[in-house]
Amino acid sequence: MSFNVDFKRAGLSLVVSMLALAIVGCSSAPPNPEGRQTVTGTIKLNGSPLGGMAGITFVPVDGGDGGGRGQIKEGSYELSGYDGVKPGKYIVQIYATVDFDKSTGEIGDNTMQFGNEITVSVVPPEFNEKSKIEFEVVDSGSNVFDYDIQTDYVPKMPKNAKGKDAVPL
Repeated sequence: MSFNVDFKRAGLSLVVSMLALAIVGCSSAPPNPEGRQTVTGTIKLNGSPLGGMAGITFVPVDGGDGGGRGQIKEGSYELSGYDGVKPGKYIVQIYATVDFDKSTGEIGDNTMQFGNEITVSVVPPEFNEKSKIEFEVVDSGSNVFDYDIQTDYVPKMPKNAKGKDAVPL
């Protein structure tokens, strides 16, 4: 009888050990696949954390691959793992948008009627599609890119916005 009990314990212990190894083996991803590095930082707009619908993109200067993009949440971002960035030089592009309500001409909120919004960039082009901001991602060490966009740019609803009661600004 004690042989059966010990055998059952040994079998159960073996199954638990194998299950633990399988879980650890399946869940651990390489820290930097394809040599990609973690890049973190904070993005501010005139000293305040960039919020709303915001993102950051690292575009290779040489036109190759290895860049990355991610979402900025409450002014912070982290690109890691498969979303990380390969070592090299990059142009950094920062995007953020806000929705205007075509009926009122004001920045929309959750009461805005669906289909009545028009999306407008909060960040001027010199910080995104016309960016000349450079950053080099290194193979070892810290890859922190912090940036405070200083601008007097104020997003406005376009005058040609179409809507039932669109208000030109």
